[in-house]
Amino acid sequence: MLSRPQLVPRASPRDLRVSAPPTFHAFTTKYDGLALAIVTPVRVCAAFDPQNPPTPAPTYLEFRALWDTGATNSLITAQTAQTLNLVPTGSRIMNHAGGTGTAATYMVNMMLPNNVGVIGVQVSECHGVAGGFEAIIGMDIISNGDFSITNCEGKTCMSFRTPSVEEVDYVVEANKLRGSAVSRNAPCPCGSGKKFKRCCGKTTA
Repeated sequence: MLSRPQLVPRASPRDLRVSAPPTFHAFTTKYDGLALAIVTPVRVCAAFDPQNPPTPAPTYLEFRALWDTGATNSLITAQTAQTLNLVPTGSRIMNHAGGTGTAATYMVNMMLPNNVGVIGVQVSECHGVAGGFEAIIGMDIISNGDFSITNCEGKTCMSFRTPSVEEVDYVVEANKLRGSAVSRNAPCPCGSGKKFKRCCGKTTA
């Protein structure tokens, strides 16, 4: 089983236990209209331990990365691997639109916008990505934090933070608004069978 990539900087468990707001790192990308794809810059280099870097340390180069929740693992194109002079660490069976094939794998470090670092990512090689993207950010990275896309007033806004600090549930939010005029001892409008004060209204003043 593959190990999950490590995102740094990361909040310690002690940070999350205290009553102060949780510590996290984030970045936001906004578009002037509705975006059909979320693309951000990402800096990539051969994997190394930042606490014990080699001399000289690998150089980060910037590429265009597509954020894809349908991709289990992150990818780089063959051209990106060649540009970085990466050495394959193995291979992986890949399922794609054209069927199934074997792809080379590499170990890299990634630096997302706002200097959110991802250490030790095993990426697979792809031979090209429609749209000119040079890398794909998959669920192996996205699932390490909170990822949101909103389209208020016809403008797409994508935001990502790590580590995850809160569950976002629009149904609960809607039920709280709908229950604003409900007695706290009345059945909760969400249909749980509980009293409103012990369900969607339990955090309502």
